[in-house]
Amino acid sequence: MLPEALPEISDTDLEQFFQILLTQYGYDFRGYAPASLKRRLGTVLRRYGLADMQTLNQRLLSQSDYFERFINEITVSTTELFRDPSSWAALRAQAMPPLLSLSQLRIWHAGCSTGEEVLSMAILLHEMGLYSRSQIFATDIDGYSLEQAQKATYPLRYKALYEQNLQAALPGVSLSSYAKEVGGQLVFSPSLLSNVRFLRHNLVMDAAFGQFELVLCRNVLIYFTPSLQDRVVTKLVDSLVTGGVLMIGTKESLFWCTAAKRLLPINDGERLYRKRQ
Repeated sequence: MLPEALPEISDTDLEQFFQILLTQYGYDFRGYAPASLKRRLGTVLRRYGLADMQTLNQRLLSQSDYFERFINEITVSTTELFRDPSSWAALRAQAMPPLLSLSQLRIWHAGCSTGEEVLSMAILLHEMGLYSRSQIFATDIDGYSLEQAQKATYPLRYKALYEQNLQAALPGVSLSSYAKEVGGQLVFSPSLLSNVRFLRHNLVMDAAFGQFELVLCRNVLIYFTPSLQDRVVTKLVDSLVTGGVLMIGTKESLFWCTAAKRLLPINDGERLYRKRQ
């Protein structure tokens, strides 16, 4: 049986949706890739049995308490521990060595979702003996995802994948050193989050809030139009100290971004870059 087709969404309805989010909630979705956004909106319509986009727009206008749940459902939160393990191995071997001598390491993890990659960063820092002098600022647009990230608890069904990714990224390091099974859940050690601050931050609308030696923004840019990618990457690069490292997703590109001229590739295949002197 063929899957049920998602509802059609007109450009007019989409423009009304943009206006509601911008004027009523202060969120600007106009730079999100239209095809991807329409698919996600169509999924929301079908999940809630809403007849059309106009019905959703009216709900957003009249039910402000619905907005938080909506943001959780419309944003993409697909992630995993040490996703793309070779990128993490390259980060450790090729990008981190110049940072080893620093007395303080400030890290911004933009678009941290439900926190698995924040934990990846924390584990990597522990293994390199850097955690005690590191501060991670983990931000996301979605409050529900941030709540999950702060619990550092995930379904046990992910254990085998996380162990596999960890072994590929950091050979010889066991997942049991950092997580244990509790009540059918995989629970990570609270010590991994002792130097992490979780903050609500809208990467599109909000200003950057500091200078960092390392900025990670992985698998976020792919949901933006080229012009928005350019704006966001400029914000990320502006947030780096000279010599600081930027890490993006392996399926992402800096092709559209003028700020890329201010970066030198450390490992272009793994999407690791250093800010020029």
